[in-house]
Amino acid sequence: MVNAENTKEKLDPKLYILSISKLFKDMGTGILAFLIPLYIVQTHSFFAPGIPDVVKAGIVATVFGFSNAFSQPFSGRLSDRLDKRKSFVIFGLAGFMVVSVLYSHVSMFEHVVLLRAVQGITVGATVPAIVAMVTHFSTSGTRGRAIGIYSSMRGFGYGIGAMIGGIVATYFGFTAGFYLCALLGFISLLLVQLFVGETHNRHEKRRTKDQNNDGASQFHALSFAMFIIMVGIMIIFAFLPEYEVRLQASELSLSIAVSAYVISRVILQTPIGVLSDRYGRKRLILYGLLLNIPVVLGLGYVTRVEELIVLRALQGLCMASVETPVMALAVELAGGASVSSRISSITSAQAAGTAFGPLIGGFLGGYVSFTMPFYVCAAMMAISLLVVMYMVTEPKLTTNASPDA
Repeated sequence: MVNAENTKEKLDPKLYILSISKLFKDMGTGILAFLIPLYIVQTHSFFAPGIPDVVKAGIVATVFGFSNAFSQPFSGRLSDRLDKRKSFVIFGLAGFMVVSVLYSHVSMFEHVVLLRAVQGITVGATVPAIVAMVTHFSTSGTRGRAIGIYSSMRGFGYGIGAMIGGIVATYFGFTAGFYLCALLGFISLLLVQLFVGETHNRHEKRRTKDQNNDGASQFHALSFAMFIIMVGIMIIFAFLPEYEVRLQASELSLSIAVSAYVISRVILQTPIGVLSDRYGRKRLILYGLLLNIPVVLGLGYVTRVEELIVLRALQGLCMASVETPVMALAVELAGGASVSSRISSITSAQAAGTAFGPLIGGFLGGYVSFTMPFYVCAAMMAISLLVVMYMVTEPKLTTNASPDA
């Protein structure tokens, strides 16, 4: 159990600057997530002229998720090898800006797919570096709180970005939306460049035999858990048209259901981070996975849109209970060394789950039955719970090392 006194330690102010800077870029990401599926309706395809718009939307979402997941392990290892983080963040933000502008200059679907892949790679380059910087701006006793604050800001930016995207597209058009994304990326870049210093790998002052850099199986277990819970959360996007018919729900009510997950996750992320510092990370991960099993099953049997909203809010709680403790625990297991490469395996799994969730749901739901994907996902969730329970050992020793910048 973590000493409660550690949770009273102050966080490095650079953590707040880094989190706020990321908020602007994630607002841009949320805007693009809303604009791109609508924008591709106006594009034409050279190789498949008759391809349905829903298939186009699925392709661009999957391409972004895969390229994002693919780039993270490479950027994480390179970041650790060079012992640099800030340059990777700057590179990724610059790439995000350039690609956002280029969207307004293409009219072919294949070009949008290519740009989405490039943007996934550049965004992926920033993820391990930023998470490592967050952990460097904290200590063992404040790590969960630090990651919770960062994740809350990120989720808030993404959540309001989708709403901003709808307003901009309605009143100003797609080009204005793409340029706004570039501007938001530039603000993030400027804040990081001017106010956030470089951070470096360090070993915690005190370590136990459990805190070693050779426990690859434990990182694989945490990565698997992160992948599965993201599949369970993203699976719903394949069924939104079906929910609209089954529940006789309006687009507004469905958007509320989708947003309920983001809102509850943003609200709960920091408090759960504090709880993980106080009571331990592994316990909260197991609780989050356990709760998500009946929640995922329930998604296959909702009869009213109000039930869907409640279940999505509970999924926000589940995600907050898993994501923040997983990141904090991964850093503890790494012992403060090779943080970027260790974290990249988990963030990459998270991105892969985002890409695979709608595909798994759509395939099983379309060719087997509506409820089958939810049963499969719940079973995988139970397996991931057992994997974490028996393969992951939480370090018992903590440190009061001061953060370095």
